[in-house]
Amino acid sequence: MAIIAGARTFHQVRATVRAGFWPVMRVSWITSPICLAFAQQFLPQETWVPFFNLVAFVIGTYINQHTKKKRLAALRRKQYGEGAGRPSSIGRPDDYPQPPRPGY
Repeated sequence: MAIIAGARTFHQVRATVRAGFWPVMRVSWITSPICLAFAQQFLPQETWVPFFNLVAFVIGTYINQHTKKKRLAALRRKQYGEGAGRPSSIGRPDDYPQPPRPGY
């Protein structure tokens, strides 16, 4: 998948796997036993598949949103530089001109 996304070198593929694959696997390893125990204890067997599908959808949506935020933040840092001295949520200074000072 990393190659499809544009990774060309071994180091890019390795970085993609470390950044994207391992967090997903950790979340899966933690949530799967918990969801299975919950389903076995409280849900009828006919509802297990929809329950697991719902859990997987929610977790996948969260991970995709989190990964996209991290990727956009990295692109923003790359474009505007890290040492700009302003919070990234404010935007460029050109977008918000300074109000005129009274008395000048």
